[in-house]
This record gives sequence, structure tokens and C-alpha cells, in this order.
Amino acid sequence: MDKERLRRLLDGDIDAGQLANDGVLASIADRVYGIKVDPAIRPTKPRDALAISQDAPESPEPAANMLVEVIPGGAPVAPAAPMLDAPLPIDPAPLPPVVKPEPATSNRGSGGLMLGLLGLALVLVNMYWGLGNVIDACSGHVSCSTSLKLNWLEVYRTSDHIAWGPTGVWGIPDMVAAGASGVLVLLGLRRR
Repeated sequence: MDKERLRRLLDGDIDAGQLANDGVLASIADRVYGIKVDPAIRPTKPRDALAISQDAPESPEPAANMLVEVIPGGAPVAPAAPMLDAPLPIDPAPLPPVVKPEPATSNRGSGGLMLGLLGLALVLVNMYWGLGNVIDACSGHVSCSTSLKLNWLEVYRTSDHIAWGPTGVWGIPDMVAAGASGVLVLLGLRRR
């Protein structure tokens, strides 16, 4: 299909003869504007057969769709849209500036890395030196002076002797705390 002829159809600058010669343009004119091409020139579609078979009155009556202009001896053509003399009073608002995301910096994973390193250091200090050297909460029991490692499951009972154990002995809570801290360190290093 010729783009120029399509543009002329959409602008309303094409006559019925040109529509009758091009079936595609006639179909577009029928669908967009409701323009019917003369059946003597072009066969009609089955949906239009009833409308054509009925005899139309000799005097034209006002149509329900007043946007269609009937040209004698041709097909109805839609009138061109009226042009405005003055520009629209509304000015479009300026678009906000585009904010580009900043590139990833090296301290993106620093929080997890620092937390993991701190946790790992705390576990190792407790394991081999003992937090009992810093926390002086156990009193009144003989084993408090020899057991300086804090048992992680009994951290809320630091005043009892059961919260303290011998240094250098790994328990399951110590292994879990060291493993979790190690995972945080690895994740922090991976995000860098």
C-alpha cells in the first residue's frame, strides 16, 4: 500500500474514485470513517448487504453520525479536523532530570564483613583466652577461676558456674558461632 495514499485517506483528502480502485483503502475508510463505497464500483461485504438492499429515501435525512459528509455521486468523506488559531494555553511541564545510579562502591559489603570479623574474633578470643578474663561475674564457686570460656548457650547466666567452661575445648555452640561469622566474612568479601 502506498504510504502517501494512506496519509491522504487519514487526512480526508482522497476521493471516492481512488477508494474504489484500492480495496485496502476502501476497507480502512469503511472501518475508520464508516465510508461505504458505491456497490456498483465495488462489491459489498455481507454485513453491508442488508443496508444496501433497503431502498434509501430520496430526500436525505439527518444522519445519526454528523461527522460523515455525504458527497453526491461519491462516497461519504469525513470533514477535516478544525485547526486551532492559537496554541494551547497549557505548556508541558519540564521533565525531571534523569538520575543515574552510582556505581557500586567498595564499602557495599563492609557491614557484613566487619560484623563477621568481629564475631569470629570474639569466638576465637573466648575459645583460647577466655572471656572470663574480661567478665568477672562468676563468684563463689571453685571452677570459676579455672573455667574462663563463656558457654554461648548459657550467656544469660554469667553469675552461675554452669555458664563457664575450660578454654581450648570446642563445643557445638562455638562451632556454630564460628561458622556463622565465617559465612558473614565470605559474603562481605564476595560483595566487594
